[in-house]
Amino acid sequence: MYGHPRTWAMREPRRDHYVGPGTGEDSRLVVDAAIEGLCAGRNLPTEDVPARLHVIASLAADLQARLGPAVAEARQYGCSWAEVADLLGVTRASAWQRYGGTENDVNDPTTRRPVR
Repeated sequence: MYGHPRTWAMREPRRDHYVGPGTGEDSRLVVDAAIEGLCAGRNLPTEDVPARLHVIASLAADLQARLGPAVAEARQYGCSWAEVADLLGVTRASAWQRYGGTENDVNDPTTRRPVR
């Protein structure tokens, strides 16, 4: 189900769309390990609820900051806005409104100010 977005395994049966983001045991294990690792790296106790909240918010902010460059990389690879939208689990218009028209989108022939 996971893998390279251009593979048939990413497509849902009877649909011409890619599988949107999802959560599961695999992602939970990775996130739990990241939380524990960042707590250890910052010398915070993992059983401290406020410390865990701080670490989770830090990880979320880092992941959010990586979405724009990941979208730009997918566009440089040749993914359409419809494909990017499916992978993000949003509409094509929403994906383009959020990430389109930036200097990073080499496949966008229009020039548009970056969306805040």
